[in-house]
Amino acid sequence: MAAPDPAVRAASARMLIVAVAAGAVVLPLVASDYVIDVAISILTFDILGLGLNIVVGYAGLLDLGYAAFFAIGAYSTALLETLLHFSFWETLPPSLAFAAISGVVIGYPTLRLRSDYLAIVTLGFGEIVRIIATNLDITGGPNGIYGINPPALFGLELSSPKQIYGLAWVFLLFVLLFTRRLSLSRLGRAWISIREDETAAEAIGVPTLRVKLLAYVMGALVGGFGGSLFAARFGAIDPTGFTYLQSINFLIVVVLGGMGSTPGVLLGAVIVAGLPEALRFLALWREFGFAIGLIILMLVRPQGLWPARVTRRVSLPEDATGDPVFAGASAPRGESLLEVTDLTRDFGGVRAVSRLSFTLHRGEILSIIGPNGAGKTTVFNCLTGVTRPSGGEIRFRGIRLRSLAPHRIVALGLSRTFQGIRLFPHMTAYENVLVGMDPHHRVSLLGEIFGLPSARRDTAEHLATCRRLLLFVGLEAAAGQRAGDLAYGDQRRLEIARALGAKPEVLLLDEPAAGMNPTEKAELMTLIRRIRDLGVTVVLIEHDMMLVMGVSDRVLVMDHGTLIASGAPAEIQRDPHVIDAYLGNDEDMAEEAPEEAALWDS
Repeated sequence: MAAPDPAVRAASARMLIVAVAAGAVVLPLVASDYVIDVAISILTFDILGLGLNIVVGYAGLLDLGYAAFFAIGAYSTALLETLLHFSFWETLPPSLAFAAISGVVIGYPTLRLRSDYLAIVTLGFGEIVRIIATNLDITGGPNGIYGINPPALFGLELSSPKQIYGLAWVFLLFVLLFTRRLSLSRLGRAWISIREDETAAEAIGVPTLRVKLLAYVMGALVGGFGGSLFAARFGAIDPTGFTYLQSINFLIVVVLGGMGSTPGVLLGAVIVAGLPEALRFLALWREFGFAIGLIILMLVRPQGLWPARVTRRVSLPEDATGDPVFAGASAPRGESLLEVTDLTRDFGGVRAVSRLSFTLHRGEILSIIGPNGAGKTTVFNCLTGVTRPSGGEIRFRGIRLRSLAPHRIVALGLSRTFQGIRLFPHMTAYENVLVGMDPHHRVSLLGEIFGLPSARRDTAEHLATCRRLLLFVGLEAAAGQRAGDLAYGDQRRLEIARALGAKPEVLLLDEPAAGMNPTEKAELMTLIRRIRDLGVTVVLIEHDMMLVMGVSDRVLVMDHGTLIASGAPAEIQRDPHVIDAYLGNDEDMAEEAPEEAALWDS
């Protein structure tokens, strides 16, 4: 079935927004207080679902204790009102600050955890907050806090269900705008890249630890915001409102609606908070019916009721033409750029790389060849910080790289592709490139959220560079397509464009011709030469000898982790040690790889 036309989808979305807005306005005029109270619950779940969607949907971090942030916001507002006599509006800034601090408290120790371990820690945090609230005298113990004053606006107390309903809509619209701006920012793209492939995200320049911490902080802010609304709504709170079950309900909202999907979260909240009330006529069977309904929905729609949309229409600047500009374009060729001395890497009792030394000069194309298992990719991993060397020294422009995180190495000017394609498959082609440009994004997050002029200029500049890069590799027409849907050769070229987004001085290409047909390989050879001509020094790992000998200025040959030869392509072709180690004797070459044997003989 063909995908819906984007214009039709946009018109449908506008009609849905108009219908929801009309229903929201009409509801207080025709509904009973009970129905309005259910609507307020749905709006509260919307707010909290949007906050948890930042952590789970965008960043892919499983959080089973989100009710803790909800509780911190509610108790902060309650305590500030009852003990210090703050107005409701005055409690909001400190409540959000306490929630953000709690996000740091839970985020920092869990930055390196994922999956089950992360879930256990967040579950424990949620229970710790509830137990503290249950046992402290200042929080009222198990009885909670009573006498919380309702919000007042221009002297009018907002205490009736209809008034709280209006306040809840204001809160929800604010959170919608906040999370929307976040999702479109570079931080939002960084979250999704971590969810897709954390190792690849770090290796192309995303500071994954900081980005994950910000996911917890932003999610905590929204959770605390919802907690303040909860306290204002009831005028009393107690620990039973912030149990583990509540955290699970918030998680169901996100998963049921569609992780990363704002409309999906809003729809999920309607089902989770509204459907049990609609099933009250079933009495004791309503929870059972609700559970069965959830199971059926997830079997029918495992991706959620309203999955996040990936393919987008892209408005890249039309005037952004010409080749991209790189830092090394005007630098003199021939100077020493990268120095590797006695590089060694052990994996247990296996030595993958043994005392490797070489120097990379600016402006050259250096190829590293050798049989499978020679240690070539391990060298790349050590150069880019993905793997910590066991010994030796790596210096880039005189800077020691051995102790630096991968994203810092990328920021210095060393970028890479991977042996197996590691794009972010559920992001579009242009979003993949924009993520690769993260090291050179200097505008603050607040600037992006508030749309400051400096942020708009920076965004326009990055979109222009993105278009140039996609034009450079021949993928401009596919800018809005999902990366995972591109043809194999296009994915290889997109990965190169993403690596070039970091404006590197050195580009490391790990078997870029793997799986390509002869035509694509010829185009790749031309592309590699163009990259070098624009001032980017290239280091290439490749098994295709025609490509290696056709583009390389110098070749290093490795065998069992050891450098066995180094020199110009013509010298390497005549080296008997290389022939013996890499391609075997002449008879084997002619039988197993006739094309490479002919090239070698030539």
